[in-house]
Amino acid sequence: MRPYLAVIRDSFREAFATRVLWIMLILIGVLLGLLAPLGFERALAVSLQFSDFRNPRAFLNELRDSEDSPETPSGYIWSRLSDGFKRAAADVKPDTDRRRRMNVLGQARGEINRLFRETDFYNEEVWSDVRLGSEANELLKQGLDSLRDDERQRFNRLAFEAAFPSHIEASGRNAIQFVYLWYPLGDELPIQETQLQQIGEQVLSFLVSRLVGNIGVFIALLVTAAIVPQMLDSGAIDLLLSKPVSRPLLFLSKFFGGCTFIFLNATFLIAGLWAIVGWRFGIWSDGLLWTIPVFVFVFAIYYSVSTLAAVIWRNAVVSIVVSILFWAVCFAVGLARSSLDNWFLDARRTANIIPAGETLIRLTQTGSGYEWDDENREWRELFEQRRRGGPPGAARQAAWLGAYYDATNERIVGIRSGGGSRWFRSSSKLTIATQEDDWKPQESIDVPNGVRQLLPTSNGEILVAGTDGLYRLEGEAIGPANAFKLFGMSLPGLTEDAEFVRVDDETLEWKRPFAAAIDPVSGRIVVNIGATQAILTEADGKYVVERSHQHSSTEEMITGFCGDTYLTASQSGLIHIFNASGKGLLDLQSPFGNNEPRQVVTSPDGRWAAVLFHHRKVFLYCHDGRKMGPVTPSLNGQGDISAIAFDADSSFLAADRFGRITRYSPEESFAIKETMEPQPDFLETLYTQFIDPVHTIFPKPGEMENVVTWLMTRQQTIGPDDADDLSASRQVIDIQKPLWSNLAFLAIMLTVTSIVITRRDF
Repeated sequence: MRPYLAVIRDSFREAFATRVLWIMLILIGVLLGLLAPLGFERALAVSLQFSDFRNPRAFLNELRDSEDSPETPSGYIWSRLSDGFKRAAADVKPDTDRRRRMNVLGQARGEINRLFRETDFYNEEVWSDVRLGSEANELLKQGLDSLRDDERQRFNRLAFEAAFPSHIEASGRNAIQFVYLWYPLGDELPIQETQLQQIGEQVLSFLVSRLVGNIGVFIALLVTAAIVPQMLDSGAIDLLLSKPVSRPLLFLSKFFGGCTFIFLNATFLIAGLWAIVGWRFGIWSDGLLWTIPVFVFVFAIYYSVSTLAAVIWRNAVVSIVVSILFWAVCFAVGLARSSLDNWFLDARRTANIIPAGETLIRLTQTGSGYEWDDENREWRELFEQRRRGGPPGAARQAAWLGAYYDATNERIVGIRSGGGSRWFRSSSKLTIATQEDDWKPQESIDVPNGVRQLLPTSNGEILVAGTDGLYRLEGEAIGPANAFKLFGMSLPGLTEDAEFVRVDDETLEWKRPFAAAIDPVSGRIVVNIGATQAILTEADGKYVVERSHQHSSTEEMITGFCGDTYLTASQSGLIHIFNASGKGLLDLQSPFGNNEPRQVVTSPDGRWAAVLFHHRKVFLYCHDGRKMGPVTPSLNGQGDISAIAFDADSSFLAADRFGRITRYSPEESFAIKETMEPQPDFLETLYTQFIDPVHTIFPKPGEMENVVTWLMTRQQTIGPDDADDLSASRQVIDIQKPLWSNLAFLAIMLTVTSIVITRRDF
């Protein structure tokens, strides 16, 4: 063993002699020194963000149209805007290019934030007809003159929100202000400290996987590419082979020496980053330290290719070129597989299962609808909905929101989200589909702003809830073909008298995070609004608060009602089971760690609740007085389930693969009652029989970033930009295949290189 340790020591002596190690350590130290002053401070949310505009175009139009009404908030604000901005806003037309529109939006944001800083922004007479929230009223009671500057700006922001509830999102109180040394970096961000942990882990995951994992590995290959060729130079190899040493062990010693060299640099960089992030942001992530061996492992995969090329050609440049070609081939194979999966096949996955009487309908990720044809054992296409300008899987989010079957009126009720850009986005519309029209969707009236959920009732009423309140549809959603005329033309699907009427008692402040569910039997509604959880009951056509309590969590969540029990599944993966009659918390579950929930469904008999998580696993819970607790049946495709539902008989349905739905009997220990699966087409066969097997056996060094993501977040999914919407689809990542395939490849490459160096005459 001593001769081989001597070879490793010689590798480090060479590194020290060439000053490579010192240069690397100094560069890493400079980088860490530049990052160390970055930190944050607690602040109040006072600034208007781009994401706060619900409909920028409608907001600016309202301001311009109120020019002659300075006694209203919109006219008052318009009068205080700069002349330069007024001219720019007046020039915005429907055909104005996107860059110009975004520039005007940025100016509007800057102008309004400037007004928030003015001490005379609020005018009591102008705001006399505006209903301020509890936080604003509390600040007003303290006296505006006695408030700190940030508190006054906060009040101005709240007054502004109250004046434009249809156009501006309500903001939370607390925010984070990033600083460099003592200097603020931009405006504060309306996030909680609890959210900072999650955001920080995502940023660190990106830095390690992309910057360190890609750029760092390339630099490491450049630094170590000459180690083996130098060993094989005439004179050096003669001296080594003159000693009683094994050629394979000699090579492995050099290989291990190169990996150790990179390990030292990676440890200094990542451990330093860990210390800075923990010190400055309070994020002490053990997962970050575990990425050190992952980084060295990824380097070892590429280095094994580099060393094989070095043994064959004895040239450092050739070794680097071969390593780059290897990366390109791995990238091409991974791209082919992910493109087919994410762009085409994933769009076929079931996003919503709708038991519609005696038939079964499924909606895909892109909003296409299919009805099961039992006779021909296939899904019959009802309608197709795809986003323009992209492949079939480009629409990552279901085009239908909360669609359900209304048994009273024998129809499917849902909401179709409006398309288009932020400036020209169409309104989300209530959509109805009946069997008489072969389930073709008919769009009805616009739903109120901020609507996030449909609440199915037992009497066929249409209730919607969101950050602007609880609304009931008054009138018929869909009328006869001649119900409404425009310019002498009949518009089917519209009625003159249909409208959404607010039906909550307005004692709650409706805001994000938000979740709601209804008990279809009793009609009680549970809502989670910010840090408030409340039970609403109907009285004289209004929904009043039966009971409420405060909780400390401000996470996004989803909820479901199950008999006298309701449960909430939070973004952190926790499931709280409550008694709806006021007995408090019954149970607390964390079935899949930090993985985020996507869907909650409950059985009509009130006995069962199911939660689907984004990594496509299902949690089942039973509560019927005799038994309470989680149930773990064997389900088809557990880990690949994309949608769940209960039918009218309380049978459980789960969708997996690219169109299979299995019906289970909860009363019979979830025995399979029926499987609805069509024959795979050419694309599915190509994927399952060829592309996926080739990808499985092929090395996947680029996919080790999935392992980094899991180590940092403990989640097996990658979220979208709109992470506040838990129902939005996420990309499921695999952490098992990359590990085992890369280990096998590394072992094979080292074995082949050892054989070559043994048989080669040097």
